[in-house]
Amino acid sequence: MMLKLLPLLRTLFFCCSFVFILLFEKVAVTIVLALVIGAIYFGLSNDYSGIQNRAGVLFFLTTNQCFSSVSAVELFVVEKKLFIHEYISGYYRVSSYFFGKLLSDLLPMRFLPSVIFTCILYFMIGLKPQADAFFIMMLTLMMVAYSASSMGLAIAAGQSVVSVATLLMTICFVFMMLFSGLLVNLRTIAPWLSWLQYFSIPRYGYTALQYNEFLEQNFCPELNKTEISTRPTENSMCTGEEYLTNQGIDLSPWGLWQNHVALACMTIIFLMIAYLKLLLLKKYS
Repeated sequence: MMLKLLPLLRTLFFCCSFVFILLFEKVAVTIVLALVIGAIYFGLSNDYSGIQNRAGVLFFLTTNQCFSSVSAVELFVVEKKLFIHEYISGYYRVSSYFFGKLLSDLLPMRFLPSVIFTCILYFMIGLKPQADAFFIMMLTLMMVAYSASSMGLAIAAGQSVVSVATLLMTICFVFMMLFSGLLVNLRTIAPWLSWLQYFSIPRYGYTALQYNEFLEQNFCPELNKTEISTRPTENSMCTGEEYLTNQGIDLSPWGLWQNHVALACMTIIFLMIAYLKLLLLKKYS
């Protein structure tokens, strides 16, 4: 009996070792990148330049989570032939393979780097010193990573060439970046194009991060509340609320959480598409 289990145990050990090595490499790259970005934006000030720098670093964090998820396309493409062979041989069902991959590879690969990235950057940059803001940022980055990775799986499932799936995913992210809210003010986009913003993963992540960071912030510390409320606002911004309003962001609590709901829905939809593509994949020839 043990002799029959040896090949299975050997394969299991190899797979676990491979995933651990990949996770270690990803964590190492994440730490180095976080330290570099933290050094660039170290100690953000509470003035007008602080508004620009905050907007820039939050946009970078969002897009970095998206493009870091491009590696997810390899999850199904590289093992396509092996999956078909083992499925035909009756080793497992499509659902077992799909959920096994999610639990053993996708979830840890996105969870741990997001946590490390937030822990290092948040305090180096000097973002809002509140515990709830810290955990909301961590949650947002994780959800952006999961939704972006899910989109990659939906694109890659059934593909035979990694480069094709990677190219398609990169093109999608580039177009999504245009509707994220930084490169162009979303309120100025023509109505016949503005609907595309609702399919942009970076937009939801960036909006949530902006809301989380800018709300209740004062960028004119030399002025009291009365002076801020009575001064003209055409040429400068003193509060985070003014910045958020200029960006067309809803200031109610729903203005924050609607982005997480949207990211969760996109994640579920993309995973369903990926599963259906695997289920309908031509396995016999």
